[in-house]
Amino acid sequence: MRASQDDFENAMNQVKLLKKDPGNEVKLKLYALYKQATEGPCNMPKPGVFDFINKAKWDAWNALGSLPKETARQNYVDLVSSLSSSSESSSQGKPGADREQQEYENLVVTSEDGITKIMFNRPTRKNAISTQKG
Repeated sequence: MRASQDDFENAMNQVKLLKKDPGNEVKLKLYALYKQATEGPCNMPKPGVFDFINKAKWDAWNALGSLPKETARQNYVDLVSSLSSSSESSSQGKPGADREQQEYENLVVTSEDGITKIMFNRPTRKNAISTQKG
């Protein structure tokens, strides 16, 4: 089933109402699918190497290649609907869902497609490893 323009616009509004931040990777996917659905394939020049944010956005959009606008619109709607349903189900009573995030104050642990990624989250220490707490 193809997503209509109304479905796409509803999905754009649902993104604004998400209670939980979906993370940068998902935001980049949403951005790329939105741009592909509204403008088509990437038509912007590649940003400079030190323009990290715009380069990440450009890379995400350019990676979609010649994906048709209709398919991008459907993928956007599907992604937003999966985000909406997962935020609703986690707020409805998974007791350990929030506890895992609070357990690690200096680490960010994410799992996606069977891959667990562990990153330091210690900006005051420039993410350095030390034996001292804090």
